[in-house]
Amino acid sequence: MDRSYVSEFTLFMNQYLEQHPEVVKDQQRRWDLDWYPEVDLIAQQEAAEDRAPDDAYGFNWFTWRAKPDREKPH
Repeated sequence: MDRSYVSEFTLFMNQYLEQHPEVVKDQQRRWDLDWYPEVDLIAQQEAAEDRAPDDAYGFNWFTWRAKPDREKPH
């Protein structure tokens, strides 16, 4: 088996990533946000400020689950 073979796609991606190092940095940043959420505290604060308040119509799962169960027929 020829282990020196590299596909055209792999060659393209390697060349692209060498020419665009910002893509690699962005990937690493997103990885850090997913696995280490405390890394980007500014982004967390912005997300908290952008969060919409709950409308309390019961479409929110947590709101629905918080309601007492209705009596079940015997």
